[in-house]
Amino acid sequence: MTMRNTETEFFGRQDGEKILFVVKPHSIALVFKAAKIYLVALIVLAPFVILGSQLLEMKIFLIAGIIVSALISLIGTKVVTDYQRRDVAYITDRRIVRFEPTTLFATNPRSLSWDEVVKVKTYPPNAIWKQMAIGSVVIHARTSIRTAEDTPIGTVTADDIEINDIYFYKDLGNYIDKILFTYKKRPKEMDSIRPFIPKPKGQRY
Repeated sequence: MTMRNTETEFFGRQDGEKILFVVKPHSIALVFKAAKIYLVALIVLAPFVILGSQLLEMKIFLIAGIIVSALISLIGTKVVTDYQRRDVAYITDRRIVRFEPTTLFATNPRSLSWDEVVKVKTYPPNAIWKQMAIGSVVIHARTSIRTAEDTPIGTVTADDIEINDIYFYKDLGNYIDKILFTYKKRPKEMDSIRPFIPKPKGQRY
């Protein structure tokens, strides 16, 4: 891409298109991803340490293990950090646009206009995430769903857009529902919709 996505601009933004909210994964998600990388590095290091400690003439194993584990930690941290930095979505007055990193060098942009969206669902990946108000938001396209009841929680098709690790995910889902209602039923009021603020109710404005 020739342009870097920012808080006020994104690749492919249309003339006059108003950004209402920039959606990014919660920073704690990066911590958990990095922790998994470090766990893998420790698991890889373990056999090298055992060999290096039991065979005095083979201390090279210990050194090699430390080097390999360090490389796994450094490269892994860089990769997950880069992916999280590029994982961003934009909610605008016309559509939702998701930029999803697919490789270290490629990011896949996808968008759904509000005309194409029929349903929004939210869910937490587990009980811990739920307690921290962090979860997923799925925006279902008209082409992927017949009725709200036909699509189980967590089901995502190629036409849908799913955003993970979102703080105040339920509130964001309600916010998108409000946009959908306004866009389809009261289009003249779209200009009056305020940007979403990820804070507890009563602290948003």
